[in-house]
Amino acid sequence: MLDLVTLLLVPAAAVMLALPFGMHSRGPSKACHIRAVYLFHRTGEPIAMVAPDHAPPIAAEQLEPIIWTVRDFVETSVPKSQGYDVTSMRFDEEAFVAVRGAHVSVCAVFRSANVAAIRRDLVRFIRDFEGRKQGRLQTWEDACRFAGEAAEAMSPLITAG
Repeated sequence: MLDLVTLLLVPAAAVMLALPFGMHSRGPSKACHIRAVYLFHRTGEPIAMVAPDHAPPIAAEQLEPIIWTVRDFVETSVPKSQGYDVTSMRFDEEAFVAVRGAHVSVCAVFRSANVAAIRRDLVRFIRDFEGRKQGRLQTWEDACRFAGEAAEAMSPLITAG
């Protein structure tokens, strides 16, 4: 079953990462050039994504390690009893920060040296989003009911950099 889920989800994540489309922000980012922010359920299935209008596509040679990092983080990290599981990596000019809550993970792909500020914003997003949806994010289907609201709540992360 896990192999079938992985077989179906990796291509879906690849498409989401390669094509920054979806709900767009209203203004350009500042010093931080965020390419996209993604929300995944703890099962690894994508829920929502936002990207600025001006984000260029990520080159194929840069995309593969990012996809594998997202996949590994979502599939292997375990929610902590307190706090959040956080990871960050650099891929040439691109950086990746991911925060896992109890039911969802939020990931940002960006160009900036200010990883700490983005990490703080992602932790705040997870805390607030899961807090408002307490008890209603157990399944991917349940979480998808809030995809539009999640995308709207993630939009300020694009302009926060």
